[in-house]
Amino acid sequence: MQGVKRRSVLQACACTAAAAVAGNAFVGKAAMDWFRGLTAPRWQLPLPAFLVVGGLYYGIIGYVLARSIDRRDARSTAWSLAVLVGNEAWNGVFFGRRSARAGFTGLCAFVVPLVALQRSVVGDARSRHVLAPYTAYVLVYDLPWTYRLWRMNPTDVRTRLPDTGD
Repeated sequence: MQGVKRRSVLQACACTAAAAVAGNAFVGKAAMDWFRGLTAPRWQLPLPAFLVVGGLYYGIIGYVLARSIDRRDARSTAWSLAVLVGNEAWNGVFFGRRSARAGFTGLCAFVVPLVALQRSVVGDARSRHVLAPYTAYVLVYDLPWTYRLWRMNPTDVRTRLPDTGD
C-alpha cells in the first residue's frame, strides 16, 4: 500500500484476519447445506461470486482501516472496526440462526456503520473511492437480495423442524 506505514498495514491485517476467522466460524457444512436449500431469487449470484465479493470486502476494509490508522483518524478507524464487527455479526445471525429474516434485519443494521464509514472517509479520496463500490453493492444488491430471500423463505429453520417432544 503506497504511502501507508507498515505498522498500520499490519494492524489492519490483524483486525481483518481476526474478524474473518471469527465470523466464518458460523459458516460450517450444516449452515452451507441450509443456504443451498433456500429458495433463491433467480438473480442470486452463484456461490463462487459471493466468495470473490467476500475476499474483496476484506481487502477493501483492510485498506480503509490501514489508511485510517495511518492518518490517526479515530472516527474512520472506529467505523471501520464497526463495519468489521457488523459483517461478522451478520454471518452469525444469518448462518448461525439459519434465518433469512434475521439476515435481512441484520443487513439493515449493518448499513448504518457502512454508510457512516463511507461518510467518514469523504476527506480521504483513496479510501472514499475504494469503499464506494462496496457500499453501492450492499445498497443495490445485498439489501434487495436479502429482502427477497427472506420473502421467498419466510419460515425460520427452527419452526420447520418436527417437534420431538423434548
